[in-house]
Amino acid sequence: MKNIITAVASLLFVVAFIASAQAAPPELFGTSLIADIAERVSPAVVAIESVHYVRARRRSGFGDPVLDRIFGHLFEDDFMGFNNVIPRRGNGSGVLISPEGHLLTNEHVIAGADEILVKLTSGKEYKARVIGKDMRTDLAVLKVDAEEVLPHVPIGDSSALRVGEWAVAIGNPFGLGITVTTGVISAVNRDLSVDRERSYKDLIQTDASINPGNSGGALLNTSGELIGINTAIIPYGQGIGFAIPVNLAKRIVGDLLAYGRVKKAFLGVTVQSITPELAKYFEIPLEGVLVTDVVKDSTAQRAGVVPGDVIVAIRGRPINGIDDFHSVLDEQRVGEKAQIRIFRKGKTGVFDVEFWENPASKSPLGVIVKKIDASLARSYSLFVDQGCVITMVAADTPAGKAGLRAGDVIQQINRAPVLNEQDFEKVASQLKSGSQAVLRVVRGQTVNLLLVNIE
Repeated sequence: MKNIITAVASLLFVVAFIASAQAAPPELFGTSLIADIAERVSPAVVAIESVHYVRARRRSGFGDPVLDRIFGHLFEDDFMGFNNVIPRRGNGSGVLISPEGHLLTNEHVIAGADEILVKLTSGKEYKARVIGKDMRTDLAVLKVDAEEVLPHVPIGDSSALRVGEWAVAIGNPFGLGITVTTGVISAVNRDLSVDRERSYKDLIQTDASINPGNSGGALLNTSGELIGINTAIIPYGQGIGFAIPVNLAKRIVGDLLAYGRVKKAFLGVTVQSITPELAKYFEIPLEGVLVTDVVKDSTAQRAGVVPGDVIVAIRGRPINGIDDFHSVLDEQRVGEKAQIRIFRKGKTGVFDVEFWENPASKSPLGVIVKKIDASLARSYSLFVDQGCVITMVAADTPAGKAGLRAGDVIQQINRAPVLNEQDFEKVASQLKSGSQAVLRVVRGQTVNLLLVNIE
C-alpha cells in the first residue's frame, strides 16, 4: 500500500511539473531568454519626445481693465513679453530599423510636432527629422544623424504568428524610460476604431503590458525579431494591447523611404464576398472573392482576369474573403510582380500580374473625375449635365470613407464650381491635410452637401 501511495505521489509530482513547465515563461528553463532579448534589443528602442510650440498671450498691463483697454496696445510687443511661446510635450517610443539612424514610430506620436527629440538607452539625445508619415496606417519614419553606427532591430514575419506564442514589448511608458514587459499573442487580425479619424485593421492583440507612451515601441517574438509596432490600448480594459503587424510596416517604410508617401497597390478589380447562395448558383468555391468588374487597361485585365472569376490566392496566400484580399494588397508594393490563382468554370489557373498605383489615390480626395458628356451621361444614367462625374474611387481615401462612388457628380468643392477636370484639379490641389471640404454631390436625382475629412 505504501509503495502504491509513493508511486501515485511521484506521478502527481511529475504531472504537476509538466503542467507548470508548459505554463512557465521560457526564461524559467535556465536560458534567460527574455533577459537576453531585452539586453540585445533595448538599445535599439528609443524614447521620443515631441514638442509643439504654442503661442499664447501673456497677461500683462496695468492690471486695471479700463486702463488695459485704453493703453493695452503699448504692451503688444514680443520684446515686452506680451506674446508667450509655451512648449507642449508628448512622449512616445520608436524603433531603430537601420544602422544609419532610420527609425519607425506611430504617426500620432509625432503629429503636429515642431521638434522631435530621440533619446537612446545610452543617454545620448538627437534631434530627428520626419522622412515620411502615413495617417491611414498610423506609421512614420524618422531619421537621426549620428556619428556612430546605431543599433537596430532585426525584422520578423508577422504572418507566421500563432495565438498563444510568447511576445515581448519594449517601449517608453509614461515617459519613465525604456521598459520591458512580456505576454502572449492573444489574437491576430483584430479591427479597432479609436475615433472618427483613426481606425485600424488586422492588428496583433497581446496581453503584454502596454501603456500610454508605449506607442511606437517594439513588439518582439522570442527570437528577438520585430513583429509589430505597439500602437493602441483600450483604457478601460486590462491586458489588451494592440500592435501594427510588421509585414504591413515593411511596405509602408519602403514607400516612405522611396517616395515620402505611401503608394497603395492596385490590381484593377472590384470584388465582393461569396455567399453560400452565390457559390451554389454559380458552382464556385465559397473561399475567395468574386470579381464583379475589371478596370479597363488595368494589370488584371492585361493578365486576362474577367468578371465572374474567383480570386482564391495572391502570391501563395489564401484569400478566404474580402478582408484577406485587402490585407494582402496592403502588403504589396507598387511595381512588384506576383501570381494570382483564379477559379474559372471548374478549373484553376495562375495569372501573372504587376501591382500598379491606383490613379485615384494620387488625388487629395481619392477620386478620378471626368467632365460630363453625352457618353458618360448615358453610362451612368445621369440626371444633370454640369459637373464632374466620378469614374473611380480609391479605397481608404477621404472620398471612399465618405461613401462616394462611381457615378456620383461633384458640382462644387467649398462653394467653388467644378465643371471640368481642370476646375477639379485646381480646387482639389488647394485642400490641405487635416482640413475639411464641403462637396456638393448629385446622386441620381438627389443633391447633397457632403463634409469630407482630408487626410
